[in-house]
Amino acid sequence: MSVGRILSSIAASLAVGACAVVAIGMSRAPSLAQSDSGQSVPTPTRTARPAYIAPTTSTSMVVTSSAAAPTSPIARATTPAGSAAASAKSSAPRVAIQPRPAARTTSAAAAKPKPVVRPAVTPTRATSAARGQSLPLPNGTGSATRVITVVAHSHSSTTATLQAWTKASGGGWKKYGSAVPAHVGSDGIGSASEYRSATPAGSFTLTQAFGHNGDPGTSLPYRHTTSADWWISQAGRLYNTRQVCSSGCAFDRGSNTPNEHLYYETPYYNYAVVIDYNTRNAPGGVKAGKGSAFFLHVTDGRATAGCIAISQTKLISIMRWLTPTTHPRILIGVT
Repeated sequence: MSVGRILSSIAASLAVGACAVVAIGMSRAPSLAQSDSGQSVPTPTRTARPAYIAPTTSTSMVVTSSAAAPTSPIARATTPAGSAAASAKSSAPRVAIQPRPAARTTSAAAAKPKPVVRPAVTPTRATSAARGQSLPLPNGTGSATRVITVVAHSHSSTTATLQAWTKASGGGWKKYGSAVPAHVGSDGIGSASEYRSATPAGSFTLTQAFGHNGDPGTSLPYRHTTSADWWISQAGRLYNTRQVCSSGCAFDRGSNTPNEHLYYETPYYNYAVVIDYNTRNAPGGVKAGKGSAFFLHVTDGRATAGCIAISQTKLISIMRWLTPTTHPRILIGVT
C-alpha cells in the first residue's frame, strides 16, 4: 500500500472516529436532559416556570447550576431563573411606609407655657392720696411750698406751737416733722412796734440766716458772725439792717445803744433765721418805728422781746429743711 493511500485511510479513520464521538455526545445529551427533568431538582420558590434546558455545549455548567442552592448569589446571577426572579422583584410596586406621628406625652404638654393671669389692679386716685389739709392760720402763703406756722391760744400768750408744713401735690399741706413748743414776745402776739415786746402777727418771708456757730447746712444765705456784726435798731437810714463794722461806724456802739451786737448774744443767736417783718425784703420796705430785729432763734426757756424761740436741735433741723427755691414763709397768729 502506498504511503498516500495509507495516509488517506488514516485520515478517513480519524474522521469516522470523530463522527462517532460527536454521535455519542449527541446521543448522551438527551439522556442528561431527561435526567434533569426526571429527577427531583429543587426549584426556586420565587418562580413557577419549568426548569430551563441548557444547551449541549454547557452541560456541565447546567448540572452544576441545578445542584446549587437556590439562594446562592452566583446561581441567581448565572441562571435565567435568577435573572427572571430579580426582574420580577424589581418590577413589583413599592409601598410607601408613612412615618407614625409621635404621640403627645404629658411632659410635652407640660412644657407648653401657660398664660399668666395677672390680678386686676384697682387704680388709686393719686390726687386724693397726695392731698393735704388746711393750715391752722388763714394768712396767705404766696408762692411758698414750705411754711412754718406759729399759733398761740390768745394774743397775750407768751407760748405757742410751731409746726413745719410742705405743700401737697394734690392741694393742701402736709406736716413736716412734729410740732414743738415755742416762746414768743412777753407782750404776746399782735401789733409790733419799737416800743413793745410783742411778736408781729402775719405772713412773712424767710430769706437769710446767721449765727455765732458755723453754717449748720442750710441752703439759705448764711452769715457766720464775728465781733464786727451788728443789727441796727436806732432810727436812721440803717434802721432794721445787719451791718459789719469794727471802728468808725455810722451807728452807735455804746453800752446804752438799742443796736444788738450779734456775735455776743448767745445762746440766742447761736443760730437764727431773719423774719422779714419791716425789712427791705418786706412789701413796702422798712418803716421807721414799726419794730426791728425779729428772728427765729434759740430759746433760753423764757419769753422774748418779740422774737420766736425754739430748741437749738429743732432750729437746726428746720434751717436744713428751708431752701430758697421753696420760697419759705412763716405764719404767726392766734386761733
